[in-house]
Amino acid sequence: MIRLSDCKQVRLEVDSIIKPFDCGDADPNEFLHKDSKNYLTELLAVTYLYEFGNDTVAFFSVSNDKIFYDEEIITKTLWNRFCRIMPNPKRMKGYPAVKIGRFGVNLKYQNCRIGTHLLDFVKMFFLDNNKTGCRYITVDAYRNPRTLGFYQQNSFEFLTETDAEMKTRLMYFDLKRFSVYK
Repeated sequence: MIRLSDCKQVRLEVDSIIKPFDCGDADPNEFLHKDSKNYLTELLAVTYLYEFGNDTVAFFSVSNDKIFYDEEIITKTLWNRFCRIMPNPKRMKGYPAVKIGRFGVNLKYQNCRIGTHLLDFVKMFFLDNNKTGCRYITVDAYRNPRTLGFYQQNSFEFLTETDAEMKTRLMYFDLKRFSVYK
């Protein structure tokens, strides 16, 4: 069984050659093969690849985000409950986050816990020396039991219930859980 530590991490560049990858879902596949370099050149997202042999084992893309109060998305009561974790003087209308835009594990390597290890890496990547000053990781998770269950098992929570019937659900992870500044 392959481990994430067996893979070579590569930051995608414009001249990178993307090795074969298929996660069984057309959207992440198409993003990686057709859109990821455009997102890079337009400064919209950065993609990281994990390669082993002749395969791309997994990848993720990240971009800046924020969690903010929008009365059409989140109720005032829910927002107040969300903000209670912050000390009163630090409560704001928005909190810095990083968004996982796309995330996928090659079908050949699924069910090896690569996805969980990759999420743990992302969490630690943004905590290490607090590179960006972000508090949360967000993801618009596809609304299917496998995907939502995966993020829930990795301690992501739903931000709101207003998207319960939409194609994706907004989920977040509080990086403070891993922070040395608890």
